[in-house]
Amino acid sequence: MNKKAIFIFVLVIIFCICFYLGYTMQKNKKQNEIIRNDMLLNERSNNEIDKDSIETTMQEEKTTPNTILTLKKYYTDCGHTIGNSSTIPEEMVNLTEKEIKEKYTNWQIEKFSKEEIILIRNLESFCGEHYYITEENEHISIYTVDEAGNRTLKEEGNISCEYLPETDRINLRNGINIYGTEELNKTLENFES
Repeated sequence: MNKKAIFIFVLVIIFCICFYLGYTMQKNKKQNEIIRNDMLLNERSNNEIDKDSIETTMQEEKTTPNTILTLKKYYTDCGHTIGNSSTIPEEMVNLTEKEIKEKYTNWQIEKFSKEEIILIRNLESFCGEHYYITEENEHISIYTVDEAGNRTLKEEGNISCEYLPETDRINLRNGINIYGTEELNKTLENFES
């Protein structure tokens, strides 16, 4: 081998070594930048999470005079839920969810926002929307059924049973339980026609 070939061979090897070193240094530099960027992003994310946490605790939602309050009562003996809605009473204005829970311990909060609060309560009784109709003295008698299941005579004897079909009379003698004023009126209209 001549000197010129050896010289070129050495130059190629030096070039390859320089290229490899340059490539490796550049690759390490890029990896270090990626790691630095990831660390900065994580720091920013952590700072934003901390700010969100602070803002959330500082701006806890409270009721206003325009908040709508819905009270729902679930009656376990009949399975009915009766609710009514209105604006909140003055003593509930400017309260947080926690304060509502502490003040109204017999109720469960179903929904809480500054626009609407829904409180629900389970009661082991009837809802008071139940009626019992029966035949007495050849006339239909209507009883209300209170929350304890007790019957109280509401109306006696306006509708005669004289011309009713035998199946209706048998049902009335056994007594018919009815839920709701609307259903009561429909049933009575059927007996009158």
